[in-house]
Amino acid sequence: MDYCTPDDVAAVIPRQTLIELTQDGVSMAIGQALPEVVNETVVNEAIRYAVELIDAHLRGRYTLPLRQVPTVLKDLALNLVCHALYRRRPEGDLPDAVKESYRATEKTLVALRDGKLTLGIQATQKDMPEPGEYRVRSRERQFGGLDGLLERY
Repeated sequence: MDYCTPDDVAAVIPRQTLIELTQDGVSMAIGQALPEVVNETVVNEAIRYAVELIDAHLRGRYTLPLRQVPTVLKDLALNLVCHALYRRRPEGDLPDAVKESYRATEKTLVALRDGKLTLGIQATQKDMPEPGEYRVRSRERQFGGLDGLLERY
């Protein structure tokens, strides 16, 4: 289940920027311009990455796929998709807003995984497994008992 769609991504990133982020192998030679279409394959790959990362954090607490998808997951997915698209650029210079939203998204996903935040839907509520049996050994009595040192005193 996708938490966001290519249309959601297009609503967040301006069209020209999205074209620049998704087109590869286009030389900027004289007279050659960027194609005027968004590479949907690249966008879908970024969405796949975001979905798998979110699912990896939610897998231990929630039954996947989720029956109802909270809007917060859409926002987190869009942050991850934007970061994945900007990260593809060879310059490696991510805008500060993208960096900050990615860090915030990571913190939110960790908090969801650790149970510090909740999505407001039913968690799996799995019982914790029993730890098993304990085996304890002790030394023989030295002071008490029939033959202990206190009895002989």
